[in-house]
Amino acid sequence: MRTRAGGAAMLALLLVQTAGSAFAAQAPGPPAPTVDGSRLSARPGDRLTFSVASYLPGLNGDRVVSDIFVEHGTLRMNEPLITAEATVACDTRPGVYPVVRTGPRGPGDGSTSDTWVTVEVADIGGAERKACPAKVAALPPVEQEEHWPAGVDGWPRSPWDVATFRPGERGTVGYSDGEPRFGEPLTSRGFVSPPVMRGSKGLKGTVTIRCDAEPGLYEVRWAGGGEVWARYRVTPIDTADRLSCQAAQAAESAFAPTGGRAPWLIGAATVLGLAGVWACALVRRRRGASR
Repeated sequence: MRTRAGGAAMLALLLVQTAGSAFAAQAPGPPAPTVDGSRLSARPGDRLTFSVASYLPGLNGDRVVSDIFVEHGTLRMNEPLITAEATVACDTRPGVYPVVRTGPRGPGDGSTSDTWVTVEVADIGGAERKACPAKVAALPPVEQEEHWPAGVDGWPRSPWDVATFRPGERGTVGYSDGEPRFGEPLTSRGFVSPPVMRGSKGLKGTVTIRCDAEPGLYEVRWAGGGEVWARYRVTPIDTADRLSCQAAQAAESAFAPTGGRAPWLIGAATVLGLAGVWACALVRRRRGASR
């Protein structure tokens, strides 16, 4: 009996180890890039993902365009790939359709009309086609924020390279093609003041987040420009941290050079003003006590 029990236990252990090895071998890795010239299969209402290797330059921000898409896709950095998503429209008839990559602003923007891949759309019945709009409406929004490789310096590397700041925190913004923008400020409702971009090898500026900036997503534009140049997210803080932040920014503002005056003069004026308020309060208290 012991021999049989021992053999059964060994057999069970071997089966567990074999199953574990098979599971490990089948564990999914990173998705493979979309192969040029390949044919994809889809049904109306399906969302397709297209991807290229992240090390290929100049593709981030390009559009993925086809007549069958509800909206074009946009290639965004999603390390280890640059990916785009697009949904097949519900009224697409069965057939094979081309998909092209274009520049960030669409056809004609340094792009080619060559077919990248094709999509074979299947025929569907009336019931499935009727249910298709609800299927599309239930899809989650397409992710726009990008995820860049670790160790890549500089922010922003694209308008959707979203940095994260706490209220009161400082950060550095950079711009590689600096010649046309030298001396121009950046504007955002979350900045204490517009940073002016300067530098001989790529422009840089320092930003400080307002202490009263509410949590959420903020946009950055060049002064006078309408196009969003960068985005950042402000995280929430508690009331005590906000008050501490506001006190620190007020003190820094009081001792900062203003209108050509020396910082110590401004600081002294601030101290004297506070002393005057305290003295007036003390005099009033004494008069009240003597009555």
